[in-house]
Amino acid sequence: MSAPSEPEKYSIDEMMDRLKVHPAEDPLHEGQLVTRDDGSQAIRVRKRKRRSRQPHKEELQHSRRARIVQVSAALILLLLAIFAAGAAIIFANSAPFRKGLIEKITLSTGANVELEQFRVNPTSANAGRIVLTWPETHLLRDLSATSVRAEISPASFLGKSMTGEEAISSEGTLTIRIPDPAKVAQNARSTAESLPIRFKRYAIPKLHILLGDPAAPLIRLQNSEGSFHPVKANGRPQLLLSRGNLVITGWPKLRLDRSHIEFRDNELDVVGMRLAYDTDTRGVFELSGSVAPYAFGHPSTLAVELDSFLVAGIAGPELGRLFSGRIDTLPSDTSNHLSFTPGPRPNTSLAVTFRNTLTTPFELNGFPFLLVLARTLDDDWFERPVSESDVTGMLRRGDGAVAISDFNFEHKGRMALRGGVTMAADRRLSGSLEVGIAEGMIRASIPSSDSRRLDAMFGPSMEGFRWISLKIGGTAAAPADNFKELLEATPKQPKKPDADRGNPTFEDLTAPK
Repeated sequence: MSAPSEPEKYSIDEMMDRLKVHPAEDPLHEGQLVTRDDGSQAIRVRKRKRRSRQPHKEELQHSRRARIVQVSAALILLLLAIFAAGAAIIFANSAPFRKGLIEKITLSTGANVELEQFRVNPTSANAGRIVLTWPETHLLRDLSATSVRAEISPASFLGKSMTGEEAISSEGTLTIRIPDPAKVAQNARSTAESLPIRFKRYAIPKLHILLGDPAAPLIRLQNSEGSFHPVKANGRPQLLLSRGNLVITGWPKLRLDRSHIEFRDNELDVVGMRLAYDTDTRGVFELSGSVAPYAFGHPSTLAVELDSFLVAGIAGPELGRLFSGRIDTLPSDTSNHLSFTPGPRPNTSLAVTFRNTLTTPFELNGFPFLLVLARTLDDDWFERPVSESDVTGMLRRGDGAVAISDFNFEHKGRMALRGGVTMAADRRLSGSLEVGIAEGMIRASIPSSDSRRLDAMFGPSMEGFRWISLKIGGTAAAPADNFKELLEATPKQPKKPDADRGNPTFEDLTAPK
């Protein structure tokens, strides 16, 4: 609002006069007087800059600069790392690195090394095939593994050792020599921590192990899963095996269920080795103990424990057909062991004291005398006798022969059998059996002429049975005995008059005339 002394409106001339008269009201030191093209004048004021400090903007600018420096440094380090990794991979795939690796493997294993299709990537080392061949003084002969993959640590590229978590091969074959004192020497085991090749686990999902000549091995384990741990909590290397078909010369077909072996100096401890027979999934054959492979001339003994194991799994299917059933080990101080002597001829022997598994029947079958008894006594049970009580005995294997001795079989009221049978390497049978027939069974069959011969052939009653000794022969596929010969050699016995026989029995009264 204008002052009362001043007019409300000014003309152009008055305004110009006013500006000329009062120039001090707008001092020129705050600007510059300029004349426009149209003749008018104006004061051009210079734009003043802000001089006050702004810390938050300075801090933001400093942070941006620091971030740029950090990102630049990270990019530089990343580029250097990529360059170094690339250089390391290139070096790792070079001939000098491969040569150095072969030297490290040789130093760690003591074997001659063949390495095929070796290559390295940032996370693993791979080989198409590796072959280790040991000298004749070593217990191991050779190891061939295919499709090898090892998870290696970054330090393995340029360091003096190759380390990592595990090395795996898809399939491998390990051949072990039968110890020969003239050639094989004790091999000192190096500390696993000092070896240039160090992995926590070596695994082969499909492992084959041969003992002896590869063309005709004494023992062959096929299609097993192997895992070797060089360092465990107890300080002993550990070998774990799972599944696999076990072929032992002269033995029945066996399967490996699992095995735990630990190495101690020049010995190995079989913590547990569980076997099964062929396709049977119930029976168990377990081994445990220590083996000294360099103790030439001194037998190594493993404890044996059977649990519901088929007789055929030890004696073989032929003898297992004659003596059929499942057996358990009986405690004994003189048996229940598998022993062998290290050397060119291991001389393996097995001795087991057994008792039948009570939950399953134990049968006799295939002997000719059983058929004759069944016909003479008119009782089909004698064709395949089954025990209703304990069946005990001793089962041995050695030098290709299998023997069942101290055999004791009994069925009260019918038959008992004692003795032993041996099957040689050529499958021929030998031995003797004491056969006892319940006195009541013989007396009940006396009316027939063959039964009267039977009565005359058997000896006096002992323990409720009348006994006769038989010789066993033939082969496991076609066993033979002399029962029929003894029966035919016994003169026919006349029928005794009733007076001599005493009071008639129910069988006498009901027998057809």
